[in-house]
Amino acid sequence: MLSKLQKWLAENPHALALPCLMVLYLVCFFALDFLVKEPRFILHSPLDDLIPFNEWFAGLYFIWFAAFPLALLAFLLLDKADFLELCFVIFAGAAVCFLAYIFLPTGLELRPETVPRDNFPARLMQFIWLVDSPRNVCPSLHCSISAAIALQTLRSRKLSGRWLLQTAVCLLMLLICLATLFVKQHSVWDVAAGWALSLLLFGLAEAWRKRRGI
Repeated sequence: MLSKLQKWLAENPHALALPCLMVLYLVCFFALDFLVKEPRFILHSPLDDLIPFNEWFAGLYFIWFAAFPLALLAFLLLDKADFLELCFVIFAGAAVCFLAYIFLPTGLELRPETVPRDNFPARLMQFIWLVDSPRNVCPSLHCSISAAIALQTLRSRKLSGRWLLQTAVCLLMLLICLATLFVKQHSVWDVAAGWALSLLLFGLAEAWRKRRGI
């Protein structure tokens, strides 16, 4: 088994980018949470007030933590070009987000003072709030990465024609983005900025592909 893995890695050296980028991402994410303590800008949109807190979206919000690495792994096994493009959009987008958090530190004041119900989703949400502070929110990493996964799924030549799978993935990513609003982890501004960032980076990736004739 070990020899087969070594042979596969020798044939696919780009696969080593995945653990390296994920470790770098996690180090930067947690380091920023300690370094940037006080937000300079509190974000709020009138649309945020129209969206009620709903703890039943906590599960969808939590699913993202598995969907993020699993999507990268799936594209790694599916197609090298798609994997590298998705890595570029996700991790270049994360770099932009981290720089924004440093130079334009943002925060939210949307969380309810008390959770209205005592059930498993509510307890899950309280755990998420405990480990994920309402700082460093714009652009939303949850939404920029979800957008990247959805767009790459639609763009993938290997998945062309598999409309049921493409629809399911895109629907899940959209629901995750909605979940960030219903559990009051993000403002509408964060979601919009996250999607805009991934769309911009995909535009750059497409321009690079055309220039290289890929």
